[in-house]
Amino acid sequence: MPILVETTTPDYNTEDKDECMLDILQLHVNLDEFDQLRLCQAAPPSDCHAAFTVRGAKTIWPAANWDETEAAGKINVRGWFPLLDKMADEFLIWRPQGGCFFVHREKVTYRIAEHDPRNVMFLLLEQNRMAVVPPRTIEPAMPLRAYLAR
Repeated sequence: MPILVETTTPDYNTEDKDECMLDILQLHVNLDEFDQLRLCQAAPPSDCHAAFTVRGAKTIWPAANWDETEAAGKINVRGWFPLLDKMADEFLIWRPQGGCFFVHREKVTYRIAEHDPRNVMFLLLEQNRMAVVPPRTIEPAMPLRAYLAR
């Protein structure tokens, strides 16, 4: 899903604004996969559904920490959940040096620094909801003789 972003040159001169399109990936997830992300958290965060730290292509820790992570958070959960692996792979495209990302109900974001209040969205989430279809009554099949006699 393309998102329009206004950028300025490094000297922040307002008359040199450019517009560019960012291509945000939309990911369809089911509720069970989504809930698994919270269950594997070392300490479930209060401000989002789940938070993870990515340290290169082979390591995902189940906690957001910019400094040294506690022993409980150093469990590598790469490969445990396909949804988490997809999120981490997309995060590494946006931020190859790794860092922390945060899973919310509708999106996945990251912050440039720990105390930076701005979140950068890099994934849109759409939850697949199972629709309940009411039962319908089916008329009994007419015997072939009765059908042919009509």
